Amino acid sequence: MTDSEVNAVDLRLMGHLVEGEVVAVFRWGVIVDLRMSWVGLIDVLYIEDDDNCQVGDRVSCYLECFDKQKRKFILRPPGQVPLAERLRRIRELRDLSS
Repeated sequence: MTDSEVNAVDLRLMGHLVEGEVVAVFRWGVIVDLRMSWVGLIDVLYIEDDDNCQVGDRVSCYLECFDKQKRKFILRPPGQVPLAERLRRIRELRDLSS
């Protein structure tokens, strides 16, 4: 498998809730072992100040997409608005205030 290839079985899980184990926590996000072809990343934009994620924790997230540059699945926690939707809302608010 090359760096940009994603297992066909994993592709069928896009948009679904998946579970994994936190393997690393950084200021820029959380790395999750999904037991899939690649690890997952919960972007810091989805992490609230009061979230206390630690290595070994089990987490459930939506499998949003595969980022070829980062070579990671992008994950979104339940209850969080997708990043593209957040940006669209911000643009709309700016347009309204102009």
